[in-house]
Amino acid sequence: MSTPQPTVVVYGATGYTGKLVVAELSARGVPLVLAGRSADRLTAVGATLPEGVEAIVEAPIDDDAALRDAAGRGSVVVNCAGPFARTGAPVLRAAAAAGSHYVDTTGEQDWIARVLSEHDAELRAADVAAIPGMGFDYLPGDLLCNVVGAPLGPLARLDVAYHVEGFGMTRGTQRSALEMLDGRDVVFEDGALRPGGTKPLRASVEFPAPVGRRTVGRYPAGEVVTAPRHLDVRTIAARITTVSIAPGPVAPLVPYATPVVARLLRTPVKGLIDRAIERLPEGPPEDERRAVRWTILVTATAEDGRTSTGVVRGPDIYGLTARTIADAAEALGSGAVTARGGLAPAQAFDARATLDALADFGVAYEVDGVAGGSAAPATTAGRGATGTDGAAA
Repeated sequence: MSTPQPTVVVYGATGYTGKLVVAELSARGVPLVLAGRSADRLTAVGATLPEGVEAIVEAPIDDDAALRDAAGRGSVVVNCAGPFARTGAPVLRAAAAAGSHYVDTTGEQDWIARVLSEHDAELRAADVAAIPGMGFDYLPGDLLCNVVGAPLGPLARLDVAYHVEGFGMTRGTQRSALEMLDGRDVVFEDGALRPGGTKPLRASVEFPAPVGRRTVGRYPAGEVVTAPRHLDVRTIAARITTVSIAPGPVAPLVPYATPVVARLLRTPVKGLIDRAIERLPEGPPEDERRAVRWTILVTATAEDGRTSTGVVRGPDIYGLTARTIADAAEALGSGAVTARGGLAPAQAFDARATLDALADFGVAYEVDGVAGGSAAPATTAGRGATGTDGAAA
C-alpha cells in the first residue's frame, strides 16, 4: 500500500506564480490547501484543478490566527505571495508555530538574509526547515556556486553574473523589485555582509557564447547571502547584464540610474509606483513565458590562485520556479530534508544531483567545459505539470 502524500499549503495561490505552483503540485497528486486573501478567488483557482484540494482558507496577511489555521493544515507551507518584505514574516511565523516546513519563491535578498539569520533560532526550536528563494531566484545560481566552489577549498572570491533574455515580469515580481532596489542590499566582503552602498558600477563580464561580453551592473542577488552558508569564501560579487533590466538604448544608463532609483524608493514615490503596478497585466502570456532564456555564470577563485568556472542555462523562469518549488515541497513533506532552521538551497539539497535532475526541464550546466552528467534526482519530484520546454500544463 502506498504512503499518502503529505498535504501542502500554498499561500498566495491566486497569483501568477501561485497558480503555476498549484497546477504543478496538483498534477503530481499532492493534496493541497489553497490559502490567501480572497476565498472567492481561491475557490475559482481550485475549480480549475481536477482534484486534490482539501480546503480553501481565507487568511489575510494581517490575521495571525487565520494564517496559523492555514499553516496547520499541511506539513509544508509554500509562500508565493510577494513582496516578501511585507508577507514573509507573518507566513513564516505561522508555519513555525504550526510545526510546518516553509519554502518560498522570493527574489528579495533582504528577506532571504532575514530567514537565514533572524528566524533561524525560531525555526530550529520548532524543528522545521525554511528554504527561501527556491525558484529561479536563486536555486540554480546557489547550487552552481557550490558545484564550482566547494572542490577548490577556501575561496578568495566568488563572482556570479546573470543574463536574461525576453523576461516579462509579473506584478508580484515588479513589487519585489521595488524592495530589491530601495538601497537595502548587502555585499559580502572580507567574510562579512556589509551595506551595498550607492556608488554606480560600470563593468563588463565575458559570458560563454552566444551571449558574449556584456555591460553589467550590481545585482542584489540571493547568492550573496546564501553561498557563505555552504562555502568558505572571503568575497562575493553579483552582477547582472544591463540589457536584462532595460531595453537596449536605455541599458547603458542602468548603472548610473540605480542610486537615484534607490533614493526615490525611500520616498512616497514607491507607493505611487506600487499602485500603478496593480493596473498592469498579471504576467506574461504563456508563449512569452516559455520563450525566456537565462544564463548564470559563476567563477570561483581559491585562496591559492586556482580558478574554476561554471555556467548554467535554461528556459522559462516562472515555469522553472513552479517545478523547483514543487520538488522542494515534496522533499520537505517526505522527510528527505533532514536539516533544520533557515537553509540555503545547497544546504538542503545535493547541488550537483539537483541540477542534474532538472535536465528534463531544459536546464543544462557545465564546469570548466565539462557538461554536468545525469544523476539520481535529489528530490522526489517527477515531471508533474511541466514538460521539457518548461510549459505549464
